Amino acid sequence: MNWINIKIQNGNSDNDKIYSFGRWMSWLFFLASILLLIYTYYRAEITPFDGDISIYYKYYIISFLGILFWGLVLRLHKEIRTNIVMIAISLLVGIYMIEGGLIFLGLEQVNRTSVKLGVDFDQRTKLEVIESLIAEGEDAVPAVRPRDLLTMDEKILPLGGISNKTTVGENESGQRMVYLSDRYGFNNPDSEWDAKKVEWLLTGDSFTEGVAVQPGEDIAGQLRFITQKSAINLGRSGNGPLMELAEITEYIGAIKPKKVLWIYSRNDLTSDLQRDKKIPLLMRYMDDKFSQNLINRQKEIDSKLEKYIIKKQVLRKKNSWVRLAAIRNMLNFDVGNDIEVTDDPMFAEILTKAKERVEGSGGDIYFIYLPKYYRYTNTNNSYPKLKKKSEVINIVKAIGIPVIDIHQEVFANHPNPKSLFPFSLGGHYNAEGYNEVAQAILSSVKKYEKKKND
Repeated sequence: MNWINIKIQNGNSDNDKIYSFGRWMSWLFFLASILLLIYTYYRAEITPFDGDISIYYKYYIISFLGILFWGLVLRLHKEIRTNIVMIAISLLVGIYMIEGGLIFLGLEQVNRTSVKLGVDFDQRTKLEVIESLIAEGEDAVPAVRPRDLLTMDEKILPLGGISNKTTVGENESGQRMVYLSDRYGFNNPDSEWDAKKVEWLLTGDSFTEGVAVQPGEDIAGQLRFITQKSAINLGRSGNGPLMELAEITEYIGAIKPKKVLWIYSRNDLTSDLQRDKKIPLLMRYMDDKFSQNLINRQKEIDSKLEKYIIKKQVLRKKNSWVRLAAIRNMLNFDVGNDIEVTDDPMFAEILTKAKERVEGSGGDIYFIYLPKYYRYTNTNNSYPKLKKKSEVINIVKAIGIPVIDIHQEVFANHPNPKSLFPFSLGGHYNAEGYNEVAQAILSSVKKYEKKKND
C-alpha cells in the first residue's frame, strides 16, 4: 500500500467516515502531546521523585514537537492527514510489539540463566504473589518506599513500612523478597528491638534493605549470623542522605547502638539528595531539636500506608508496559547525567549531624561505600568520567568518619566480581555478595577499633 498517496475507493460515505477518523485521531494525538507536556512538568517541577530533572528534558522536547507536529497535521488536507494518522498508528502498534518482544526476551534471558544455574525463577508479578499469599491466609502487602510518599501531605512522613505484615518486594534472584516486617515496618526479626544491647544499626537504601534476597541474607542478617549480636536494618529502597539522617534521628534514641553503618551508593548524590532538599519536612531534620516522634506513631503510619497501597502502589506495576518501560530501559532513556554532586555542602552537613547524633548516643559511625554492577562491565566506558568516588571519600574523611571501601575490600580482588550479582546480570547483590560485604565490614571495623584503642 502506498501510504503517501492512499486513495479511498469505497464511496463518499466510507470516505467521510475514514476522514472523520483521521481528524479525530489527529486531535487525540495533539491532546496527548499536551498531556505529556503537563505530566512532564508535574514530574520534573512539582513532584520530588527524581532530583536530576535533566532526565525530563527529552520529554519536554518530545511533547513540544508533538504539539507542533499534530497542530500542523490538523491544518493539512483531510486525505494527507488521514495518511499521516495511519502511519502514526502503524508505528505505535509496532513500538508496542517491540516492547512486548523486549519483555519476552528479557524473561527468556533470565530463564535461560536460571535453568543453567539450576534456579527455579518465579515469573509471577508482585501482585500475583501478594494475592497468592493472601489466599494462603497471609496478611501480605507490597513493600512501600518512603520516597513514594514525598508528594503527599506533610503531617507525617513514614520512614519504614507497615508493621507486622508479610511484605513483598522485588525479584532479582529467582524468588521475590518476602519478609515479615518488624514493629516499625523494617526488614528485621521483631525481637531485635527487644535486645538489651544493639551492636549494629544500618541505614541506607535498597542495598541496605536487602532487595533481591530473602530475610537473613541482607547485610544486617549476615552480621547477626556471623557475630551472633543484634543488628537492626533501617534501609529502605530509594532512601537518600536526608532520609538516612531522619532514620538515625527517629530511632537511635530507643536502642543506642554501639556501631552505626551509613551505607552509601552513588545515587545518594546523583539524585536522592537533590530530590529530598525540596521537602520542607525532611529539611527540618537539620535542626537538632526536630523529630516526628515516629517511634510512637506506628498506628498512624500503618493507616497512612494502607490507604496509599490501596490507592496506588500495586496497580502501578500492572501498567509498566503502557509506559514502554522495556524500550526506555534499553535506550537508557531515563538516565540523567548520573554524576555525583560532590560540591553540594549539604552532604557534609548531613554527615556531620549524623556523626554528632550517633556519638551523642554513645556509638561510633562508619561510612560504607558500595560499588554497583556497571563498575565491572567491560562496556561501561563512561564510568571513570562519571564517578567521583575519591571526592566523596575525602569529604567523609574530612569529617572524621572512618570509610570502608567495599570495592577495594571485596570486588577488586574477587576473581569474578559480577558473580556477586544475581545471575551475574546486574541489579543488587546476591546472598553471596551481601555475605562478602558483611565479612569486609567486620574485618575493617575490627582494624579501626584496634587502631583506636592502641
